[in-house]
Parts: sequence; structure tokens; C-alpha cells
Amino acid sequence: MRFYERREVKDLLAYLRVLANLEDEISLRRIINVPKRGIGDTSLDYVDEFARNNNISFWQGLLRVSENGSVPSRAGQAINEFTSMVSALAVLVEAKTKPSVIVEAALEQSGLLKELADSTDPQDEVRVENLKELVAVSMEYEERPFEELGEDEEISLAGFLEKVSLVADADEIPEGEDHGGVVTMMTLHTAKGLEFPTVFLTGMEDGIFPHSRTLGEKDEIEEERRLAYVGLTRARQRLYISRAEYRSTWGAPNYNPPSRFLDEIPEEVIEWRNQGRSSSPSLVTRTRTATTPPPRATGKKSVAMELAVGERVSHDTFGLGTVVAVAGAGDKAEATINFGQYGEKRLLLRYAPVEKL
Repeated sequence: MRFYERREVKDLLAYLRVLANLEDEISLRRIINVPKRGIGDTSLDYVDEFARNNNISFWQGLLRVSENGSVPSRAGQAINEFTSMVSALAVLVEAKTKPSVIVEAALEQSGLLKELADSTDPQDEVRVENLKELVAVSMEYEERPFEELGEDEEISLAGFLEKVSLVADADEIPEGEDHGGVVTMMTLHTAKGLEFPTVFLTGMEDGIFPHSRTLGEKDEIEEERRLAYVGLTRARQRLYISRAEYRSTWGAPNYNPPSRFLDEIPEEVIEWRNQGRSSSPSLVTRTRTATTPPPRATGKKSVAMELAVGERVSHDTFGLGTVVAVAGAGDKAEATINFGQYGEKRLLLRYAPVEKL
């Protein structure tokens, strides 16, 4: 089964789509009882009826479940807990938190990860790895060099979901020895587990692969090396590896040396087609022209801080605020904070970029 067709991956993506758009009814219905929360179909039918009668959306019907006398109290409590959790996660999106942090928060707060981690089914270990892989994909998305971003593009959850929808098209590769004769573009993460008669691996340059952000970091270089191995072993018959002599970045020439991973390929298996001038030492000594990057998302997962009612805090996005309520503990710790013009926000403290004043 292809990566984006896996149930657990679809479930997590549905959570993310809801966080990006609380009115996404299709995704809401998929996740409301995943993992199981004791919310039955009959209760959801009552929510549907209430929403229609009051001319409101399904999400609004869930938020107003306390006004719906037809929903049993136990199911109503479960719905309230669900909407409370989703609303708190949605604030992370509003605060322009990094997509990878939002993905991890959704995994942990929803209970998806815990349900699989607590399972004794060996297959659930694989499902946990698949979910972690989606976290890695979100990190890959937000760590792209700013030269690759569109003119007005910001790193955001919506942008990540858009990229995922494009990459997911790779999962529609026709079956058969020649995969229907189509050319498919995909990331190395997506390529895991797939094989093709012919593979083109491009951008084999230090600064691109391995990524410039990993240079000088031993652990990160090793992770890039593992990804390189994935790419190099996807081809059954022919593998074409290429690099650019120079690249035009925001109108300026950009010179990168050959990828260090090329030196690790046995020389006897390489057939050079065109070396060009890429081996000239002078080409790799030129410096790059830096350009001011566009805004990037904020937020970093950390240990939840302890706050008390009445304390003043500063938030990266919402500014100064006053704590008006606290609830939960540990990873579930929350604080409701009044940010003046932004109103009251209920924040998951483990993920909120706030500081005490």
C-alpha cells in the first residue's frame, strides 16, 4: 500500500485539514471518533439535525452540543472534549506555528500516537513509524532554503497541506513494470519502498543535497546520507545522477561544489556522460549572494511552563496578555490568556511561544 493511502496517514492529514479549516466537514467526520471517543452515529445525526434547524455548520453544531437536548450526556461530554482539543490546536495555526510542531501536537493531543504506541499489534509499530515519517516530511517542507520559496510564500500549515496534496499524486502511479509509461516526481521521503526501472536523481550538490542547513552537523549529515542511499537504490536498471554547473538564484549566479555523497559511489559502476566544467576548482570557490528570506513560522515544542491566573505573558504573535484561567497538567496543560485586541486565546502551553513577564 502506498504511503498516502495508509489509514493512519489519512487520519493525521484529516486532523491537519480540520485545523487549517474548521468547517471542513468531511475531515471532521473522519476524525471525530478517531481514536474512539464513544460518539455514536445516532449522536452525530442529532448534531446534524440541530445544525440544519439552526442554519449553522456541522462544526458549529458540535460547539453548541450543550444546547442539543437529543444528544446523550456521555456523548455530549465526549464531543465537548473533542471540540476543546481541536480549538486549542487551531490556535497554533492562528499563531503561525511551524507545521512540524502542529503535526506533532496533533499526533499527541488527539491520542492517535498513544493508541498505536500502546497496542500489542506488531503492525501498529509500522503505523507509528509512518506517522513519524509524516512529521519528517513536514520538517523537510519548512526547512527548504528560502530561494526555493515563492515570492510571497510563507511557511504555513496550509502551504504544507498543499505540498502534500501535490506529492500524494505520486501515489497514483499506475501499476505495472513500466508504471504506465509516466514520469513521476517525488521527494526522497515519498520514494521509500518504491522502485522504478529508471530513476533521475538531480541536484547532487553540497548545499542542496546534503542541504546547506545540515553542513557541519554530523547527525544531520548522516540522515541526509541515509536519504541519499534511498534515492540511489530506487532504480532497478538505470540511475541518472546530475548536478548544475551553476544556478540562478533570485537573479544571481549560485555555485555549489559536487555533493560529497558522489565520492562514496564505487567508481567502477559510474559511466560519465558529460562532465562539463564542473570539476574546475575555481567554480566552487565563488560565494553566494544572500537574499532576505520571507517570513517563517514560529513555535517550538518544549516542556510546558507553569502559569498562574493573573500573570502577565508575552506571545510571539499575539503580544502581551494576562492569564485568566489554567487547566490540565503536563503535556495537556492549557492556559486561557486575554490578549486585548486579539481577545482570549486558549493555548497548549507545551507548544505556545510565550514568556512570563
